Amino acid sequence: MKALKEPTEGYTPIGMKYPVTSSGRRIALARWITSKDNPLTARVAINHMWLRHFGKPLVPTVFNFGKSGKTPTHPELLDWLAAEFMDRDWDMKAMHRLLMTSRAYRMQSSGWAADDSRAKKDPDNTYLWRMNVRRMSAENVRDSLLALAGKLDATMGGPEIDETKGQDVFRRSIYFRHTPDLQMETLRVFDGASPIECFERSESIVPQQALALSNSKLSQTTADEISRQLAPAATKFVDAAFERVLGRAPTAEERTASAQFLKEQETFFNGDAPRARQSLVHVLLNHNDFVTIR
Repeated sequence: MKALKEPTEGYTPIGMKYPVTSSGRRIALARWITSKDNPLTARVAINHMWLRHFGKPLVPTVFNFGKSGKTPTHPELLDWLAAEFMDRDWDMKAMHRLLMTSRAYRMQSSGWAADDSRAKKDPDNTYLWRMNVRRMSAENVRDSLLALAGKLDATMGGPEIDETKGQDVFRRSIYFRHTPDLQMETLRVFDGASPIECFERSESIVPQQALALSNSKLSQTTADEISRQLAPAATKFVDAAFERVLGRAPTAEERTASAQFLKEQETFFNGDAPRARQSLVHVLLNHNDFVTIR
């Protein structure tokens, strides 16, 4: 054993030999990155937090804060939040709380007419006169289906799960294998996180998404489970289904149309009322409001 630890005479190392003790260069770099004299780190972090909560970043080029990138839409706000972040000892939870309790975050995303003067002056909501309407992320879509049916397995940790088992294994979506070559089809269709880069997610509205919610085994299974848990009476069922799936009450027009739909489906399925109720829930899971955050 002693001979193994000691080099033989004439031994030439094949690479650089590093000292036993640290030179301190890495800790020096870490301290420089998080120094108040270098606010870039805090500004980048705040831009990502803002993007996740508001749907749009303060600096449009999330991946580029250099001179070739775009300027912030609200430079004073970005600088203030970055300074606040550092003053709070880099407490991310405190900053999330600050953003989510702000007046800007608590604004409504709807309730304004198309001819509203604010919409004409600022159609892209650059000046934050309303909340942005956003699409749910891929993981949220799948996990919401399971959560509504009471089937979501919230067990923490464990090895990654084969991406082909997404329709049958009810663990949270973050635990499934996600690589450039291997991705769960449901997550891929709904713009899942890029396995290559993590700057910003793309957002699309394509026919494949509606087809995934219409035809997937997971969607049909959860629709059946949700319909079984709700009150069977026609009028109460319609209201309960809207509240459970869309988080709101139906309009008078929607209530009438849904009641008519239940009657037609029950006739179509030869008097099978549970199957008709499942069909209505399945339709609501394909409603735009289900995948939209307002």
